[in-house]
Amino acid sequence: MQIWRSPLVLGGAALAVVAIGIGSVPPARAAIEDAMSCALSTPCLEWDNTGSGDAVKGVSTKGNALHGQTKFKSAGKTAGKAGVFGEDLSTAGNLNAGVLGSSTNGTGVSGTSSTYNAVQGLSAISTGVYGQSAGAGGFGVAGRDISTTHGSNGAGVLADGGPADDGLHAFGNGSGANGVYAFSQSGTSLFANQGTGDFAPELYLQDTANLNLIIQAVGTGGDVLDVASGSSSLNGQFTITSDLSAGEAARIVNQPGNKNDTLDLFGGEPTSPTPTSNVIAAFDSNGVNLMLLNNTGNLIILGTLFQGLDCNSGCVQGNRRVHSVSGYAAVDSEPTIEDEGESALSNGTAEVALDPKFANVIDRSSTYIVTLTPEGDCRGLYVTDRTPSGFIVRELEGGRSNVGFAYRILAKRYGVQARGLQMTDVRRVAVPRQPTHH
Repeated sequence: MQIWRSPLVLGGAALAVVAIGIGSVPPARAAIEDAMSCALSTPCLEWDNTGSGDAVKGVSTKGNALHGQTKFKSAGKTAGKAGVFGEDLSTAGNLNAGVLGSSTNGTGVSGTSSTYNAVQGLSAISTGVYGQSAGAGGFGVAGRDISTTHGSNGAGVLADGGPADDGLHAFGNGSGANGVYAFSQSGTSLFANQGTGDFAPELYLQDTANLNLIIQAVGTGGDVLDVASGSSSLNGQFTITSDLSAGEAARIVNQPGNKNDTLDLFGGEPTSPTPTSNVIAAFDSNGVNLMLLNNTGNLIILGTLFQGLDCNSGCVQGNRRVHSVSGYAAVDSEPTIEDEGESALSNGTAEVALDPKFANVIDRSSTYIVTLTPEGDCRGLYVTDRTPSGFIVRELEGGRSNVGFAYRILAKRYGVQARGLQMTDVRRVAVPRQPTHH
């Protein structure tokens, strides 16, 4: 036997059904369903609680505590209906809620849909959907797109602004909190795009304390990217412009007193350095190569390399600018290596040992050449007994002088079998007109 406990009076017909239901369950069930059905524009059942308790409470051990359904077809209608509708009619305060979902370990409110929005929030003057998390690793609002195919408009979270409002506001109020954190396992972490007729910056970062520009990315005329040093103007530290008429392709300015690198350039092929793999290349407006730094460290320039400060076109002597001195490197017909030193005759003879490091890199199977310069009066000097470890110097005509001398050794390099004046292929580099220097 089931006992009904309710402060409501269902009517004489319902009480009669309960009495009948004691002896006959199926007829009683049908009678109750008939009594609980209506075809009105007002609620079929209404329970009012004037106290602080709940008006309706549903408890279920294994199923849903409350289950609401609607069969209204909203297609083409002015408004839709809800399976469960909650309404806050308070006239003051903003802490009440039309629908409140609370959970200890699960989800407070869960929404599922096979064709449309699972959860939808609409507000006339405030936040459409608000999420808050008190956990250290929690999320106020989290969205995930689990589609396995790439769509043009799919996203985990979509932020769409109105005609005069922003699509997304992100705040990081903590001292180390990020306003926006973007992560992608294989795609783009942060992607910004805008319409073809929108001439506003695609990216604009601003110091809200002083309204100073930090970074601006435009993309349609003018500067493509400006990275500023904190000023309110566009005079940034780093500027890349697409406006060639301004005569500036790129400008890099470091802050005064900043000891960091102004520019770092990395390029070339790290696995197999070749001259054709360039680190830096500079071209003029006609596309002619002016300067090239390749991956093997060779610097190729067009024109003359001048030294700055007081000697860019000649050194200053006595308050008068004079011509600078040109120097040229020696060129040998075959690869050689040299060493030099000093020694002295003792009773007309001197034994000179080769430096072990020098002897280790010369071709010991080939003869080396020794040039002598006396550093005092004598009959002359000559070399004899040249061996891989050293040589002997004697005075001419059996002289017995004790005099110092300087020597220079010219030897072939070990492991180099290049022939004299061997012809090699030279990579051609485009050379433009010789510029005029004043």
